[in-house]
Amino acid sequence: MKKNSLKFILPIIVLLSFLLIYLYVVKSMHVFNHQYFNENDFSLIQTDLEKEYNFYLDSLDKDNSVKVTFNFHNVMPPRGAIIEIYSHKTSNYIYIGPYQPILSFCVKDNLFEKSIDSLSISLVDLEKRSTYTIEQEKTFDFWKKGRVINIWFLPFRKYDEETGTTIGYTVSLD
Repeated sequence: MKKNSLKFILPIIVLLSFLLIYLYVVKSMHVFNHQYFNENDFSLIQTDLEKEYNFYLDSLDKDNSVKVTFNFHNVMPPRGAIIEIYSHKTSNYIYIGPYQPILSFCVKDNLFEKSIDSLSISLVDLEKRSTYTIEQEKTFDFWKKGRVINIWFLPFRKYDEETGTTIGYTVSLD
């Protein structure tokens, strides 16, 4: 009798565990500000961002650049999403392209002079003309050569005593 009940309980526990993990990941999208756009505004904004980003990419050819790798954790963006990463330190978009959980791209070498930064991260749903954006005042030690940057999206915004504001992501380096 005990053996038969274990056969039923174990799959249920495994299923519930996967369900809880899935809900944790899905809930992390709640830390983003969500905004819809009409077709014209959306097109204008995306065109301007692409121009700005292409200007930044052109400047990489003139300056020293370093390849960085980002790992994004606890996020489930819309299918086919574009990710836009804005560095407040450089006042530039440092990456715009298809979302992938692991991204490698080049940034200007001067980011590593003082490694503290705060990023604005937008996930763009091209089909629905909407954006999910997260930005925060808390700074992190992002830029260390040869280190992988892990961004951990929280399931809900939480109060940060250091800044007196709420945060929606944390950062660790590997």
